[in-house]
Amino acid sequence: MSSAEERSNLVTGLAFALILTLALQLPSSAVSIETNLVDRPKQDLLPIRDIKDLSESDREVAEQLEIMPMLVELYDKENRPTLERAILLRRKIRETILESYLDAESVQAEAEREQGNLIATRQLLTTKVNRNVELNNATNFIGAGTLNTIGSALGFSAKEPVFPGNFLQMLSGVVAASMSSYALKQASGGKTKGEGQPTVLSELFGRPVDDRTRYPESVWRFFHGKSVETPGKTRAQFLEDRWISRRELERHGSHHEQLKVDLVCGVGTDAKVMSINDLTDQINMISDISATASLMTYHLRDLLQMIDSDVPLGIEP
Repeated sequence: MSSAEERSNLVTGLAFALILTLALQLPSSAVSIETNLVDRPKQDLLPIRDIKDLSESDREVAEQLEIMPMLVELYDKENRPTLERAILLRRKIRETILESYLDAESVQAEAEREQGNLIATRQLLTTKVNRNVELNNATNFIGAGTLNTIGSALGFSAKEPVFPGNFLQMLSGVVAASMSSYALKQASGGKTKGEGQPTVLSELFGRPVDDRTRYPESVWRFFHGKSVETPGKTRAQFLEDRWISRRELERHGSHHEQLKVDLVCGVGTDAKVMSINDLTDQINMISDISATASLMTYHLRDLLQMIDSDVPLGIEP
C-alpha cells in the first residue's frame, strides 16, 4: 500500500471517529422519536384529598363500611378532635379499609381460580369436539367415496345390471348427508356434567355456597350498593341485566331460566350437563364478578387518601 493510500485511510478513520464522538455527545432531546404518547407535569405522589372532594360512590362505600361518621369527625374543622382521639379514629379507619381491601382481593382470587379451572375444562371439550369432527370428516370421505367408486365401476360393466351401481351411488349420498348432519351436531359443542361445586355467582342467586364462595360482608354491601351506570339499580342488578342482554342468562320467566342459573352457580346433578357455550357464559359472568370486586379497591384507595399522613389532624390536648 502506498503512502498516499495510507494517509487517505487515516483521514477517513479519524473523520469517522470524530462523527461518532459528536453523535454520542448529542443530548437525548436532539434524537427524533415518532410517538403519539404525551407527557404530563410531575404531580404529588400521595395527593391530599379533602372530604368534600369525595365522589358520590366513594361516600357510599364509606357509609357501607360505616367509616363515614368517623371521617366527618376526624375532619371537623369547627370541633377538632383531640390528638388521642384523632389517632384512634385514623387507626380504626385504616383497619377497616385494609380489611375491606383484602376482602375484595379474596373474591378476585376465587374468581380467577374458578376461571382457570373452567377454561381448562372448556379447552378439553373443544379438543374432543375437534377430534370427533376430524374423524367424522375422514369417515365421511372414505365411506362415501368408496361406495360411489364401487357404484360407478359397476356401471361400466355390460354384464351387471344397472340397479346395484345406482343404488350404491345413492347410498353414498345418504352416507355423506348423514355424516355431515352428525358433524354439525358434534361441532355444536361437547357436554360435561356439572361438578356440583359452588361458584362466586352462587350466593348472588341464593344457591348453596362454601367458605370460598361466601361473600365477605364488605364486598356483599358493595355489590348491593347503587350502580354508577344505572343509579336506579344495584351493581348486582346491573350485572344481572347485562348477563341477560348478552344471553348468558335466560330471560325472566323463560322455561330454562332456573336451570341456567343452576348451571352457572355450580349446582350439579346427573340431570344437568353443561355445553361449551354454557362454560363460556359462566367464565364471562365470573370475569364480571372479578372486575366489579376490583372496582371496589379503586374506591378504597380514594378513602385511604383521606387519612394521608400529611394532613394536619387533631390538636394538642
